[in-house]
Amino acid sequence: MRRFLVFALPASIVAAISTSARAACAADPNDLSFKQMIKRGITGETFYHRMIIGRVVLVRDPGDAGGSATAVVAVGAHPTGFVPLVARVRFYLPPPNAGLEDNVEFKRGERWVIIAHHKRDGAYSHDGGCGQTRRVTKAGFRRLMSLARKYD
Repeated sequence: MRRFLVFALPASIVAAISTSARAACAADPNDLSFKQMIKRGITGETFYHRMIIGRVVLVRDPGDAGGSATAVVAVGAHPTGFVPLVARVRFYLPPPNAGLEDNVEFKRGERWVIIAHHKRDGAYSHDGGCGQTRRVTKAGFRRLMSLARKYD
């Protein structure tokens, strides 16, 4: 019995860790698509209730060490509720060569759809690497902006 536990316990721990790691970013079948969010005027989330379609114009970061950073986003559209024309979005900037998976890292000039929570200090927090916040192409950005204007 003791030998069984010695071999079974580590195997079950490894299986649990790998299963939870895979499940951590599994897509929720109840998530709305960006088009559905724009058409309905909601994100489908109670905490992350804002959709921001915009372009990063500046990244304020702590330097080489990594840590909390802020992306300044020029907002093109905000189909699910008011967002100012310039929004500050907080994110974690990893140290160089950290190699973090599932981390949202904003860079100047990129276009994003950000599913966010409005914080008390006026900034926004995004829904994380496993959420629906996504970088979009120039063409995708144009399509979403056009759709947002249509339903505004």
